[in-house]
Amino acid sequence: MDMAWWTRFAESVRTAGRGDAPITDAVQMARDGLGFDCAALFGAQARGGAAGQPVVVNMDYPDTVAHYISTTYAARCPGHRIALERGVAQRFVDLPFDIRQTSTYRDALGPQGFREGVTLPLGPVRPGESRPAFLAMSSTHALPLDEGACVALTMLAPELGRLVDPAGVPAAPPAGLVLRVSGDHVEVRLGHLADAPLDHVDCVRFAGLAGTGIPVGLRTRDRNGQWWRLLAIPGRGGVTLRMSRTPVPDDLTPRELDVVGLVSRGWSNEQIAAALRVTVRTVRTHIESALAKTGTANRTALTRSACERDLDSLIALAAARRSGSPACAPC
Repeated sequence: MDMAWWTRFAESVRTAGRGDAPITDAVQMARDGLGFDCAALFGAQARGGAAGQPVVVNMDYPDTVAHYISTTYAARCPGHRIALERGVAQRFVDLPFDIRQTSTYRDALGPQGFREGVTLPLGPVRPGESRPAFLAMSSTHALPLDEGACVALTMLAPELGRLVDPAGVPAAPPAGLVLRVSGDHVEVRLGHLADAPLDHVDCVRFAGLAGTGIPVGLRTRDRNGQWWRLLAIPGRGGVTLRMSRTPVPDDLTPRELDVVGLVSRGWSNEQIAAALRVTVRTVRTHIESALAKTGTANRTALTRSACERDLDSLIALAAARRSGSPACAPC
């Protein structure tokens, strides 16, 4: 492969990693340019999440094979373990054993006629993960990827990793779940949508409310009572949602978070009461409770604390958008 192709491929990866192009473009370019029949990009295994690693992009693997790679291969195959230990693009031909003797080959690859392949780990395990993301490619011919291409792919692994989990913003917390929302389409890049504290409709809604060019953070509880911190990062062509489990925010209740989110936007008690359809007295009670729980002396200090710690809610965001107020609380 000549240098011009690698330059174009690297730019394709970077463009997709910024959210300026579909990530399928970069995966397809790798598959076709490097001479493979199939390619798939798998997200990291979130610690404590559902079994298996998410299939972020699948280019022509049968669904059963992609599922096998994301589960059995990723969890138990010695070839995959060696790739993770070495941290480089690992070809079948370089394994210290015959890949054809493994259950991976007998159960998944062999029946499809695959004879050679490569696995590329996309970075070390990060906080909140048990296994890193990886790129897998397979071919029906037995010609292995040349060594120079293996080196180049390995060098591009950090850039390819951004296809799964974009860098986002400085000091972003480790994410247990990363989604990319474009219109009504929700694409899982890390973790499993079943673990998300928002359903598909609310993910789209949150992305729409946050699509102002400025990252927006909030807190919410899932159906099991677990608190999450959510960060929406707008970009060209869509919004990246990063979600991480978090401790209870000062024992604030969901309704207190709604009130704090609107207080931080400068709303009066009367405005908050009308938006939330409660009495002004109830709003005062929630504010007094929030002041005590956050250890703040007044509304100004509470606003500062809310901005610094993403004490906000989806309901407050929606109310702000309906009123024409800025979606983000001013800091």
